[in-house]
Amino acid sequence: MSNKEKTPVLLRLKTISKQEMEEETTELTASGVFYLDHKTGSRYLHYEEEQEAGVIRTVLKVTDTEVLLMRSGAVNMRMHFFRERKRSTISVDYGVGKLMMESELLNIEEIYTQDEMFSGKINFQYELLDNGVNIGIFDISMILEEDKE
Repeated sequence: MSNKEKTPVLLRLKTISKQEMEEETTELTASGVFYLDHKTGSRYLHYEEEQEAGVIRTVLKVTDTEVLLMRSGAVNMRMHFFRERKRSTISVDYGVGKLMMESELLNIEEIYTQDEMFSGKINFQYELLDNGVNIGIFDISMILEEDKE
């Protein structure tokens, strides 16, 4: 048996994006799987979302030094955030070519509880930059609740 205990979760994801003077909030609920790799201490969240363009599979990996967000399917995106060396390159591909931008992790908080049921919260904020110029700040809030169904 592996040392990765997978917990089915119900994810409530809220994204607040602030671009110029505009603020937009999007929310979605998805089923996913959360697990902790006991060997490395890495935390993983896998989930799928249906959008007009098609299904997008997302993997979030959080360690003590970095956050990796990978999306594949209708959108292909790789965002790698570092807690110490803050700025990093991201790539986004909507099927019309790859966009390269920079991102900077502003803050991350994680809370996990395991009473009778597992629950967790992952919140992080990042800034998106194009040639060093701020093009938006994104506030991601993920609430995880063990899915017993």
